[in-house]
Amino acid sequence: MVNIPQEIGNKIKIYRKKKNLTLLELSEAICKSKATVSKYENGQISLDIMTLYDIARVLGIHVEQLLYPVQDEAMNISAPRLPAFFRDTSQLYMYFYDGRCNEISRGVIDILAKTGMNSYKIMLFANINAYETYQDCENTYWGTLTHYDSLSAITLKNQNTPTEQLTITILSTFLDVPTKWGLLGGISTRPLMPIATKVCLSKKKQKETEEFQKSLKISKEDIRLMKLYNMLSIT
Repeated sequence: MVNIPQEIGNKIKIYRKKKNLTLLELSEAICKSKATVSKYENGQISLDIMTLYDIARVLGIHVEQLLYPVQDEAMNISAPRLPAFFRDTSQLYMYFYDGRCNEISRGVIDILAKTGMNSYKIMLFANINAYETYQDCENTYWGTLTHYDSLSAITLKNQNTPTEQLTITILSTFLDVPTKWGLLGGISTRPLMPIATKVCLSKKKQKETEEFQKSLKISKEDIRLMKLYNMLSIT
């Protein structure tokens, strides 16, 4: 059974360190003792709602980033009308090959809450170093996942740099497969420029073999189709 206070406490610690705040500085900012905040982070005591919001405000994050995602009826994650690829999952792994640094870029997508008939609030933690602490990442994006008959679309905005906005389009999500390919496009701030590349979305962590890395790179067939259509297309 998941220890929810401990999970929330771990997230508080990750974001506090990312913000370069000491326990004392955080405790003073929310008018609590240093010992109390330490117990929050260690999962020894539960937080009340107001304190959770106070901590999120001081850390400069959304309160949902501190919550532990629990699947429930409200999310309707197993509904028959939900595309097969997205059924029974509240988390996806995202991969693309970044030629700027010549390595695989990893991300985790958390599907947080249902916001409409076919739409969900999501978060993307991009350029992560470790899956165990994926919240401690280079960039965090907020957005929406919307399902249509033949495709699913993700729209994202960088939490710290709103000018950086991304879209991910995935075709044929009605197929019940472990991985799907999608097209990521938008504005990158590293450096500032328009980008478009293919991404792999997976229900499980992928083994980063040479073959997998090769599949993430733009292939000769991709280039042929780009020349034919004068555009990058992923099917």
